[in-house]
Amino acid sequence: MGKVSIHAAKDLARRKVHETIEKTIIHKRQAELALGQWDFVVFGPSRDKKETVLRVGVAEQAVIQNASLYIAALGDPATVGRPGMISLSELAGGDLAEELADLEIYHVSPLRPITITEKRKGPELSRMRDLSLEEFSDANVAIIETPDQEAWSLSVLKYLHQCDETLADPVISEIRNRMTDTSITFNQPGGCLQ
Repeated sequence: MGKVSIHAAKDLARRKVHETIEKTIIHKRQAELALGQWDFVVFGPSRDKKETVLRVGVAEQAVIQNASLYIAALGDPATVGRPGMISLSELAGGDLAEELADLEIYHVSPLRPITITEKRKGPELSRMRDLSLEEFSDANVAIIETPDQEAWSLSVLKYLHQCDETLADPVISEIRNRMTDTSITFNQPGGCLQ
């Protein structure tokens, strides 16, 4: 996904995003990547730590006129000054932590809508980890552990970002190598990009 930018007016949302990204554990990556498809299993504890939620899903490449979309920015419309192209809640199918509900995606790289095909509730985290590794270790899926099951979509975005770093798109890599200023700020008068 290249450089991901996060702008949030609420310090709580900013801390939640940072904590989720930092504490996400990728236990296993896909052995073979299918063109335009990233299969994953993501699990994490509920806030009260009494149960763990496991989701089986897929991120599929969206294509516009046979060209991939790249680069990402996530922000709070109150800080940015205008709405994004899609809310993080919508991308995650409404299954999101309350403090992340106001964040919106302004640009995403590449655009890969996420579909959850199965959702299960299970035992405490260490037991769910063992069960997940046992059940999915032979499958061609990534196994991702999130620190909070309500922030699972951020953990999946971290995995997708790492896939892009490892298997970089040659066209986008060339563009990034030629850019002198890769910073973008949304805090300009009238909502202009810098």
